[in-house]
Amino acid sequence: MSEQLPPAVADALTQFLLEQRRVAPGLVSRAIVTGSAVAGDWHPGVSDIDVVFVVTRDPIDDLPNLAELHAASQPHIDGVYLTESEIARGPDVVQTAPQVVEGVLVSSLPGAQLSWITWRELEAGVQGIVDGGDVIWSPTADRDPRTAEGVVAFSRDNLLDYWQRIGDGVERELAERPDDGPVRPETVRWVALGPIRLVATIESGEVLSKTAAAAFAAERWPEHAELLERVVRDRAGDRQEFTAGDGREALTLLRKCVAVADD
Repeated sequence: MSEQLPPAVADALTQFLLEQRRVAPGLVSRAIVTGSAVAGDWHPGVSDIDVVFVVTRDPIDDLPNLAELHAASQPHIDGVYLTESEIARGPDVVQTAPQVVEGVLVSSLPGAQLSWITWRELEAGVQGIVDGGDVIWSPTADRDPRTAEGVVAFSRDNLLDYWQRIGDGVERELAERPDDGPVRPETVRWVALGPIRLVATIESGEVLSKTAAAAFAAERWPEHAELLERVVRDRAGDRQEFTAGDGREALTLLRKCVAVADD
């Protein structure tokens, strides 16, 4: 099953999991890869590797060693540490957990991967189990009957709460900038791609990759197709230049996504 992962991801994870077993023996029973690495949308130098680490005990005593391991990982191996019982209880009950964001491990972090989005991704994940000096990869069989409803409700709430506030902040940030003034590509990518994935989930119940979500949004809102194409190209490594005008267009797209959630 390692062929379902990009070679660079499989190699990095294999080394990481073997070292993880060394510094925290017996802690992780399986590691479930989610996100772009499984969706065929992983790009070196841009994408992190997202993993749900299923643990056999409270990892509190192991966190210092794990924090060093994650901080040294390249690409960043991010994720969340959960027990099987926490996975069964679901993100509406499990409010905090040890989580790693951009290589930084926080011992008790709310939000982030603690959402029904992650639980939906578990259904299509690839899990690795350390066996001797190697990692055995296989498809996951995790299913929760609440996920289909939960992932849509989360996407709607996230657009109305989180992304609407983000839009207000971006509008203030761009207010005084001329249309042709430069804007960081990361900002435009973030604003253009994040909300459209949630709209796709609301309407399909599935969690699309960023590239697939861009195609979905370009078909729904063809007036933004050119911007979305450039955003996808930039994310894939074909660097683009973006302006405040592009940022305002991404903001307009964000507002349209929020309006879908508000219907």
